[in-house]
Amino acid sequence: MPALSSPAAYALPLTETALGAFLAAGTLPPTALERAGLFAAALCQQRPHHPATLTLLIDAACALFLDQPEAAAGQFDALRTALPALPEAWLHALAAQGVVLGPEAVVVRYAAASPDAYLADAFQADSQVTLEAHTLRFPTERALADDDAAFDDDSAAPRYVERTHAYTPEQARALRAIIANDDEHIDLDAYAGAGKTHLILQLLDSAARRYTYIAPRAGQVQAFRQRLSAALPVQVISQIAFANHVAGDAFRRGLLRTAWRPAFQISKLSLRDIAARIELQPIGAHAPASVLRIALEGIAAWCRSTTLQLAPRHFARAVPWAMIDSNALMAAAEHVWRSMFDPQLQRHGLLSVNVDHIGKWLALHQVNVPATWGTLLIDEGHDLSPAWKALLSSYEGAVISLGDPNQRLVGHAPRFATGMTLEIDQSVRQGRLVETLINDTLALDIGSRFEAPFSGAADLPTLPGTYREWSEVPTDGARIYGSPWRLLEEAQRLAAAGAAFAIHPDSLATLGREVTRGAEAYRELTAHGGSSQRWEDLLAECAEQGLARIPRMFMRGYNRDRFVELSERLLPFHGAALPLMLVEHAKNAEFATVAMSRCCFRTGFARQFAHNPVRAAYTAMTRGTRRLWLPEDALDELKASMQRYQDRQIELRRSKAAAPGWQARVRS
Repeated sequence: MPALSSPAAYALPLTETALGAFLAAGTLPPTALERAGLFAAALCQQRPHHPATLTLLIDAACALFLDQPEAAAGQFDALRTALPALPEAWLHALAAQGVVLGPEAVVVRYAAASPDAYLADAFQADSQVTLEAHTLRFPTERALADDDAAFDDDSAAPRYVERTHAYTPEQARALRAIIANDDEHIDLDAYAGAGKTHLILQLLDSAARRYTYIAPRAGQVQAFRQRLSAALPVQVISQIAFANHVAGDAFRRGLLRTAWRPAFQISKLSLRDIAARIELQPIGAHAPASVLRIALEGIAAWCRSTTLQLAPRHFARAVPWAMIDSNALMAAAEHVWRSMFDPQLQRHGLLSVNVDHIGKWLALHQVNVPATWGTLLIDEGHDLSPAWKALLSSYEGAVISLGDPNQRLVGHAPRFATGMTLEIDQSVRQGRLVETLINDTLALDIGSRFEAPFSGAADLPTLPGTYREWSEVPTDGARIYGSPWRLLEEAQRLAAAGAAFAIHPDSLATLGREVTRGAEAYRELTAHGGSSQRWEDLLAECAEQGLARIPRMFMRGYNRDRFVELSERLLPFHGAALPLMLVEHAKNAEFATVAMSRCCFRTGFARQFAHNPVRAAYTAMTRGTRRLWLPEDALDELKASMQRYQDRQIELRRSKAAAPGWQARVRS
């Protein structure tokens, strides 16, 4: 979902210092303007006020307190007994109405310049302090050209273009560093909501270089193109299309030593049919289809690793380490890998091939990305595989990888082999009231790469809230889940109640796979006389998450057809008042209100390898601009989940260290 443009917060002519002095000792601010701001803040504790009403109220109170100074003490004495005693309570009540306190320097300046008048429009404009005007000089192609003689007309080909736009100081510093280094490889780390898209748009709008913007998905490409001028010489492309182009170029240059040009494709065949076509053999109790599943999971882990060798450890997430038959599994995986790039087998799209597969194949063949793309801008660069990062490290031109390592849910974000790292810590999406929550969350993950903590914006009224029961959260706004089963349960409940809602397309696809898994497990149970390990695993998984109704759904006949009926009644996701999604699909989205289910924090029970729970929770809690709802024990649950996650990591490392070190190199 594209970013939402939230209305600007209304700033009161009152500082936190003045509020603290009043609450601590009853001390009133010295000027009529600040007293009027305090009076408005006090009235907002009792009931909401529209911004226009606040303007009239402050204006009238300012005139009253100037004309009758003695009236101020009486007014506040009458109010004080009914007011909260803590500044945090005041700030939360104001934020709930979209109101913030004015920046200290701005309030002091206006109180000194206009102590007897409220210049509302000017004060509100000056209180928006997160973004401020910066003038940047973008070098043109002439300034970067080696041969100046190619440009005869100075007026037609200026060396620099000056642009003035609103940035945070960190955004401006990052842009200046990018502008000054026309052939540098830069990892730009920015917290969620720090304005990465704004930076990209400003770079592209300068038209100072030839840029290629690479987005993770085709939908983002389409949305991004709509925000660009058609006259700009910018190529906007998805990661899939970029991978296909690079592989195609390598194929034409004869670098891949194969008669098939690798390209992204999705197989429509079942694992059983694919295993039969490539003549995969069973291994122990694993049927060919099961062997294929394990091989594909091992290949996926290998493609997301830094090693050029496929090893038994890459299968540890697919099967228990003690059950790994190294020789047999390695041979099967090598056979599957070769089949993925076999021209005869892939002529009709037998096996799926994704971007990570292509990246690893190119890395094995030591392919260089041709320097014909200009400066590469990689959006969500934290999710690049190490193979792609290595390929881009050898690129002769400039590459700027924009990402947030805290949103890399599995593994760690790779770095360029050489180059610089820049950091943006200031959010332009969320306010200061969520700073402590977000930083306390990230502190649970010792792998965070940021030097400085997350910083909320002073002029944004993002309000965190807690709930005891899920029924307390708003009936509109985004709802985010950590468990597919919990999302399915909620969707069925909403559908039964006749509610209008939507589900993220990727989350819907995940739900479909889980429904198929549950239905097949129950069918296996009934077909084998009440014995099924898959069903027992599902029962244990649901019991640990408190989802006893899910197995009962399948026992009462819930199946793929019922799920399709649910899918057909959903609203389109974009624009829906009540969108539902899994946490891994909340990236690149923004909503005014976000409610996080308890399963976002209570994780680590499922059989399959889990996301890093801290990063998943952080990704979800940085989506909301105005309201963020969490269970009241969210961080306690998250701490326990992180401990389970770390214990599993330790267990995996110990099992790998104790196992034989035999490895086999995948032959290309």
